[in-house]
Amino acid sequence: MKNQFLSIFVIALVTITTSFGQQVQKVETRNLASYGMKKFNEAPKKIFIQDFFINYQMLYDQVEIARGGREAGGGLRSNAKAQLVLGVQGVSEKDLQEITDKLYADYVSKLKSKGFIIVSAEEVSKTERFKDWQLLEGGTPSKAQFPGYVTTAPTGFKFLNKKVSEKGKLKKKSIFDNGMGTSKDLDGIIVARVNMIIPFMKDAESQGSKALVKSFGGVAKVVARPELSIIESTSVETKGVLGPKVVLMNTSSLFAYKESLKKQATLNVIPKKRIVIKDVFEDKKYKAVKSASQDLWGTNYGAIRVFRVSDQVKSIMQAIPCESSTYKKGVLDASGQYLDKSLHEFFKYIK
Repeated sequence: MKNQFLSIFVIALVTITTSFGQQVQKVETRNLASYGMKKFNEAPKKIFIQDFFINYQMLYDQVEIARGGREAGGGLRSNAKAQLVLGVQGVSEKDLQEITDKLYADYVSKLKSKGFIIVSAEEVSKTERFKDWQLLEGGTPSKAQFPGYVTTAPTGFKFLNKKVSEKGKLKKKSIFDNGMGTSKDLDGIIVARVNMIIPFMKDAESQGSKALVKSFGGVAKVVARPELSIIESTSVETKGVLGPKVVLMNTSSLFAYKESLKKQATLNVIPKKRIVIKDVFEDKKYKAVKSASQDLWGTNYGAIRVFRVSDQVKSIMQAIPCESSTYKKGVLDASGQYLDKSLHEFFKYIK
């Protein structure tokens, strides 16, 4: 009886440990704007990995402004500004580069196991399409691409880019470039592109709270909660020539092939929903709230009444700690599952 009880206890302990150790639940994907996938089997068994970029959010910086002005019932209200700045503590750029290198090595290994020859960027750079493009090499994380994000390309991975700014920002391809034109210009070689976004925070203000603030006005409020995840898309504000501009970021694992109108196929695998990585950060809300100042009555100066208010600003800056090993394990697991799903979908059409 004593041995039986001990066996039950051990099984229960293993079950509990496994449950708590699982950071990522089932990863689901869907195909976006994909067609003609059976034609992949007619393509040469060569593949050009044009992109392999992973963007890790390391700084969350959100600003909310409540504009002031004349009150409906009389008086004057100032502007109010709330800013919440949160940074990841405990994860280094070296950690991020190691994750990217491991994911790329696994990705290439699986392609080669299916008999694919990897066509290098050096070889492609000699073609007419890419003759004026710059040949670059990964392995050095960059903060220049997107505000708050560290962008990585695999160590030793060479890629082509049309233009690089003085600060190291890459000029991205047009949103209408789906890889088909590139494949056709490369005599039907399959073109693969991998881009991933991994934020660590999300908006956590309830709809009720937002509606209340909007109804009464005069309050700037930012509420966020840690949630490490892989998401389909997000947008960031960057500096443009004519002022701020919004840039869209996407998670995508794309395969494109085109030799002619009859021989073409495209497959774009994206997350079906947010892929959440649990137990990396403490589950708590972070807030920055600021109310505007008001002058309801003003001051009489004979024939005129003067209202005085001063703009109100609230800035919160805080580090969000985590264990690098836990972060790396969770991101590797989630990203690996996502890429494996995309490759599995692609391999369905390859004999």
